[in-house]
Amino acid sequence: MRILQIAPNHETVPPQRDGGTERVIYDLTQELSLRGHDVILYAPPGSSVSGSVIHYPFVGDYQISSYVSETLPNGIDIIHDHTFDSAISRIGVNIPMVHTIHLPVHNSVHFPVYVSRSAWETIGGRNGWYVHNGIVLDDYQFSHEKDDYLLFMGRLIREKGIIEAMDLAETTGQRLIIAGPPHDEELFLQEITPRLKQNPLLKYVGPVGGTIRQDLLKHAKCLLFPIQWDEPFGLVLIEALACGTSVLALGKGAVPEILEQFPQMMCGSLTEMTHKLLHNNAPYSPEELRKYVGEQFSRSKMTDDYLWIYQKAMNQ
Repeated sequence: MRILQIAPNHETVPPQRDGGTERVIYDLTQELSLRGHDVILYAPPGSSVSGSVIHYPFVGDYQISSYVSETLPNGIDIIHDHTFDSAISRIGVNIPMVHTIHLPVHNSVHFPVYVSRSAWETIGGRNGWYVHNGIVLDDYQFSHEKDDYLLFMGRLIREKGIIEAMDLAETTGQRLIIAGPPHDEELFLQEITPRLKQNPLLKYVGPVGGTIRQDLLKHAKCLLFPIQWDEPFGLVLIEALACGTSVLALGKGAVPEILEQFPQMMCGSLTEMTHKLLHNNAPYSPEELRKYVGEQFSRSKMTDDYLWIYQKAMNQ
């Protein structure tokens, strides 16, 4: 097949540091190319994949639909739109389209694909399909040895639970390393920064990528995921598990799906999470965690599911 992948115009594909959506787009594109498909990717400058790349000559998403319409390559069998507002639904061409809804938004499109069963049910109203994100296990370093710190990794916004993560660390008297971009400047300056200055157990290392990201994930004794919203997926969860690192997460959004085989890692409240941080004896081995990700959340499995949906869209 000749497949067109349309990325948002925010982070490169693959991302240099943060960017879960872009990481998923990269892995899907690589696997499709590996299987012999002709893949063309629209993405920001600096992006690089095994297929062909058409770089956006502008900043932001607002021109994506018109630019793709004007530069559309010939002979495309299917378009896979990853833009956050499903911009490609508006270009009006007679080519089958699939739209992955990466954020908790409802876009009125034909063939929507959500990244979890939870999102498919609550956001999509059971319309369309869902495909879990997948990763390449060998891209994530495994370690039995864990250091004495908790880890929060993600955008520093209220919904991700950064304030709750700091509360948990302070309540239990444990070190917390915080990694991620400060997307809410007011929150960062007024609530996070003062606490970093007051408590030496809290350490902010900024956005991370490459070996630094790997080292933080594989050596943490636990990843904290005290989300305050219905997270559509939560890629960092499977990344931590792939490194053999335990997680503790509030059971919102897609968390029950991702941690289905590890119920003791899910919590119904911050009180329960606090108790488990103080008394949990790591009931699952690092090997179990990594094996589970390889079986349930592989790049290959994700690609199989998308190819099935591509065929269904083309048939209709």
